[in-house]
Amino acid sequence: MKNKKKIILQFLPFAFTLVFCILAVSLHHIACPTVIPSVYIQAPAYALVPLIFPALEKWAHIKVPGFLIAVITIQIIISVDLGTALNFYAFIPHYDKLLHTYFGVWGAQIIYYFIHILGGGRMKEWGKLLFTMLGVLGIAAVWEVSEYAMSLIFGTDPQLWKAVLNNPSYHPLADTMWDIIVAAIGVAVFYVTLFIDVKSGGRLYRGTLTPKPLSKRVDEAEGIAEAQAGAE
Repeated sequence: MKNKKKIILQFLPFAFTLVFCILAVSLHHIACPTVIPSVYIQAPAYALVPLIFPALEKWAHIKVPGFLIAVITIQIIISVDLGTALNFYAFIPHYDKLLHTYFGVWGAQIIYYFIHILGGGRMKEWGKLLFTMLGVLGIAAVWEVSEYAMSLIFGTDPQLWKAVLNNPSYHPLADTMWDIIVAAIGVAVFYVTLFIDVKSGGRLYRGTLTPKPLSKRVDEAEGIAEAQAGAE
């Protein structure tokens, strides 16, 4: 019964992304005045992302904290399904900037977490914070490149180049730069939450952002296995 409940919890995020993917793809032609062909590839592809976490736990023995899985699942739904497929970017003012800020927060959480897993726990705190910021900015830049690539390949307008025709004062470069800037603001928000966590004695993140390095956990697992073999 316990294992069954664990399996259900592991695949629950995938169930959410799959349901929203089906709804978004089904209603895309109604919500958007112009159908975006890439949505029919993008939405199903991102719906599969939550399957990475059970795979990491099973084959790499890396257990990603539940709250990180939750924020990533939410990001997929609000950006791909609601934002792109159902056109929330057009319906809600500054929706795009809100999402990029949100990405900055959870992106920083994930990078900071994996720094510890890969042995970065010995780094100076300022070094971890710096690598976290650089990692988020790098991912944000890659995302902007992917948007530009989609506009070239599929003829879509994710960076709003066509908006210049209706609003000459608008500049696509400014949109791209602000996407990266607000992601950096999201990282700053994460820094604040991390400061609160430290000052509260770990009550906010409850130690989930500072796990034991992977090598140490593997050594401990091997030690337990040897002890059990000796007992037998």
